[in-house]
Amino acid sequence: MSRTQLAGASGPPVGGATRDEILRFLDDTFDRANWAHKGLLSAIRGLGIEEAVWKPFPAIHSVSEQLNHIAHWKRYVLQRVRGLRPRSYQAWPPVARTAADLRRARSGLEGLHRDLHRAVVRLGSRELAEKKGGRYPLAQLLLASAAHESYHVGQILLTRKLYRQARRAHGAAAPVVTRAGGIGWSAPRRPSADGR
Repeated sequence: MSRTQLAGASGPPVGGATRDEILRFLDDTFDRANWAHKGLLSAIRGLGIEEAVWKPFPAIHSVSEQLNHIAHWKRYVLQRVRGLRPRSYQAWPPVARTAADLRRARSGLEGLHRDLHRAVVRLGSRELAEKKGGRYPLAQLLLASAAHESYHVGQILLTRKLYRQARRAHGAAAPVVTRAGGIGWSAPRRPSADGR
């Protein structure tokens, strides 16, 4: 489907099948797997707080930052689908600092996704072709949202891989944030002469 068709230039061609495909792409990217890689929930399965806040370099976003960023834009898209005109100033909200924060972030993402799914189910073909106060028709915004999430899922998968490799390279050492804001590694705990 061309960009002009999505915009509804020759009438609203976006029918139920297109809405179903949009929903499938959104759901696959969030939950299971899309054509590129695992879905978000699969990508963060087994994620602990130490790994969530780790950064391979100071200028690289942590998994926790990625999750909050995804939630920020998913909330924005949901508001647009609901006909609101949200403003967005902060695209990188604060990170989780505790395991409870991380659980809340995941739960919040799951709730946002359920709400977005329900909102999209209620959209008709004309609504999907409407811009609803933005530059893009909702169909295009929703597809871009799934693509954006997919991009960050790829970053999460790569960051987690780098974390595992760094852990192997540094033994049982734990990552620590240095005074300069970089990431270092604590010395692995070595048993004393008496075996403790």
